[in-house]
Amino acid sequence: MKLKLLALLLLSLCFIMFSCSNDKEETFNKEDYQIVKEEPGGEEEEEEEEEEEETGETTKTVDGIKYGADFVLFEPEVTKSDLGLWVKRTPTDSKYYVGSGIEAINKGYLEFTGNNLNGGSAKSPIEFKFTCPKDGKYRMVMRMYQPLLDGEAGDKRNDVWVKLTGDYTTACVYPTEELKKNHKFWGRGVRKWGSAHNLEGHVDGVKKLNKVVYNLKKDEEYTFTISGRAQGCSLDYILFYDESLGLSVAIHDDIAATLPELYRPDIID
Repeated sequence: MKLKLLALLLLSLCFIMFSCSNDKEETFNKEDYQIVKEEPGGEEEEEEEEEEEETGETTKTVDGIKYGADFVLFEPEVTKSDLGLWVKRTPTDSKYYVGSGIEAINKGYLEFTGNNLNGGSAKSPIEFKFTCPKDGKYRMVMRMYQPLLDGEAGDKRNDVWVKLTGDYTTACVYPTEELKKNHKFWGRGVRKWGSAHNLEGHVDGVKKLNKVVYNLKKDEEYTFTISGRAQGCSLDYILFYDESLGLSVAIHDDIAATLPELYRPDIID
């Protein structure tokens, strides 16, 4: 009897071992698995793609002055100078211009109230200090509006005095030393937002009406001064941009509408 029980136990044990062996072979079959080799540099490529998505034009605003890689712009209201004969127009002012296109950025602009509609001597200078972001040839333009009354000609209330001081040379028809003196800067914004875009000066005794462009140097600080000339001339913002950008500003252009939105002041909540 004992031998029969022992034989049965041994037979049961062999059966169990055989079953387990078959289970293991069925559990793993090479043909049921695909071995995937890790491509080299996979993670690095993903990181590079993310960085490319995040790249693009970056700007910063310091003391109200907006800096891009190759431009500088600001609203005249950010000046630390006494406004004098300049008046800030806002929606609560009956003389504020709303218009039918793009409204004044941040719903405010400066209007000169001295002299007369034709012009006059430089009054109430307001200064702006900025640092150039990179070497380049920078053209200067302004968003300008002429609040003309009925019957007033389109060449009235359309100019200011400007000058720039600092370490630079001219990149236009006017001599460097002339650009450091007050000169008439004018344009067109006949009963709407347009642009001041040309300087009036003399070269070798000949009157010139031309764009103003400066060879500015990276990290140099410059002082730009605007003085009132024609009564009513109104300014929304001032833009210095590197001509290599290929931007174009012509007579009657509203720079807020014709140039990319990047080249407008930041909206303040």
